[in-house]
Amino acid sequence: MKDSKYEEGLHNGSLRGIEEIYSVLERDKEKVYEIIRVIDGKLLFFEEHITRLNNSIKLVNIECSVSIRDIREQIYTLLDKYKEKNINVKITFFKNGIDNLVIYLVKSYYPSAEKFQQGYNTVLIYEERENPNAKILNNEFRSLINGILADEGADECIYVSEKGEILEGSRSNLFFVKGNTIVTPSDHGVLLGTTRNKIVEICQEKRIAIQKRVVRIEELTFFDAAFITGTSIDVMPVNAIGTVKYKSTSNRLVDRIRKEYEKEKHKYLSNIIKINK
Repeated sequence: MKDSKYEEGLHNGSLRGIEEIYSVLERDKEKVYEIIRVIDGKLLFFEEHITRLNNSIKLVNIECSVSIRDIREQIYTLLDKYKEKNINVKITFFKNGIDNLVIYLVKSYYPSAEKFQQGYNTVLIYEERENPNAKILNNEFRSLINGILADEGADECIYVSEKGEILEGSRSNLFFVKGNTIVTPSDHGVLLGTTRNKIVEICQEKRIAIQKRVVRIEELTFFDAAFITGTSIDVMPVNAIGTVKYKSTSNRLVDRIRKEYEKEKHKYLSNIIKINK
């Protein structure tokens, strides 16, 4: 899946043509990756993303780690070259005799204000990650998911395990609301997203009740509202999961979580020295 916005990227710190980059990425090795959002020239929650990247590397049994400083410098090399200030960056790592670190700027899409007012419609598919806590690159499966979304006219797929447990979105984490309580699927079965972690921290700091537990498919009608989280979508209300409808866009607690997350983003970004010109 060719998702680069530009004709060049970085491979182990050296500028390469994007076709050469894709050729490197086609090597049949397990790859882990991160998507980091750049807002006004600043890397959002950068340290958390690199910590998760290193955790993914460990989970796929590679004895290595990447450097926060090195990756930051490489990202800003690309941002400066292409004069980009608001975009997503993709970082991919794998080992094939040598360490391979690939970084490039991706075509980035962010929901409109109107979309946040409408909320997402989602569909259920029976799927689960083999190694849930590791963010592993699988372009073939991503293309399959994109095809399902196009066919169904949906915004996101929600994974359901063979046991009937609701897990997460194909590129998002999932939360439910019941009364004054937030419920999210247990850590062990999902990707531990950076935005998800921030939502959990917000709930703890603001004394909003939150439960991490198994959520079964038959419980979908039990909840008042739902929302998903991700690097590009922030906190997105979900108005449908399959045939189950919610009034998430008008839910008081979903709205509060959205606003608190925006505050957290602003607080983080305001404490960063703006490097990109």
